[in-house]
Amino acid sequence: MVTIKQIALETDVSSSTVSRVLNNDLTLSVSYETRKRIIDTAQKLNYTKKHKKNNFKKLVHIAVLTVFSEIREASDAYWRQIYLSIEQNAQDQNIIVDEVIRINQGINIADFAIYDAIIILGDMTPKAVKQLQKINERIVLVDAKTRYENIDSVNPELRMMTTRILNELYQTGRRHIGFIGGDNDLLELDGSSTLAVEDVRSEIYRNWAEEHQMIPHFYTGPWHAETGMQGAISLLRKEHNIDALLVASDPLAIGAINALKSERLEPGIDIDVVSFDNVELSSYLVPALTTVDLNPAALGKTALEQAYELANDARDWTVWATIPGNLKYRDTFKNKK
Repeated sequence: MVTIKQIALETDVSSSTVSRVLNNDLTLSVSYETRKRIIDTAQKLNYTKKHKKNNFKKLVHIAVLTVFSEIREASDAYWRQIYLSIEQNAQDQNIIVDEVIRINQGINIADFAIYDAIIILGDMTPKAVKQLQKINERIVLVDAKTRYENIDSVNPELRMMTTRILNELYQTGRRHIGFIGGDNDLLELDGSSTLAVEDVRSEIYRNWAEEHQMIPHFYTGPWHAETGMQGAISLLRKEHNIDALLVASDPLAIGAINALKSERLEPGIDIDVVSFDNVELSSYLVPALTTVDLNPAALGKTALEQAYELANDARDWTVWATIPGNLKYRDTFKNKK
């Protein structure tokens, strides 16, 4: 196991300086070059930061790493709301959270050694997660599709809610239900993507359709409104009798509703539409969109609490938290039971 003393010998600085740099002592006056040399050496030697049990700090420094670009966030407020919740709750506690760190802007993995914990927003490859874990073992994943035995996570509850929506559509007589979803790419630390995983809502839809002996009507693409528009048109061309759409996000649903109107179909009357996210705009659409509030504020708050516990060694077990959502009935699907 690599020690502070070994890193000190490699970098020709004192052990106390190495310790203070790797523990992000904000009172330490040291040059950028020295700090970088210490961090780079720690990475080269595969140093893993360890904390003493019950060493509760007065100040906790947490990094938020996101796989999403500013452009993606601008079209999908869900992720932005999670980050804002982390930031706002940090202000109420003795926690410092830097501005969000974006993979697409380039990162130096060694920099993450100085943080007390890392919160990751979105999907990364197992390889990328393990690389970060070697630098800093205190990680919380938010809405990630892969679960790890020894890494904390917090996710919205999607399985039961998706099944509930499909059952309610079926109970109202809908027998030709289509699905429009997004593609989930897994990113490497350099921002590239060669892997993808299926969204859980897509998986549940396919299995549900099979169980009910129904033909699945399925369309996926990038997570923006154009995919919803193209998806609705494509599904209607393949199956003219589609009477309901389950859509994986509000931006996709907005595009789908526009396409339905262009086909002179009235959402909520001719064809039901149910979505996920409950962005602010959804209640002001005409007709207003029935959607699931995934509670991004609770996701952000819970992720911060988990990161704080990890930073302070408050527990020695892994936590997988699931936050339930709330289905908001509006005009595009009214519960007719």
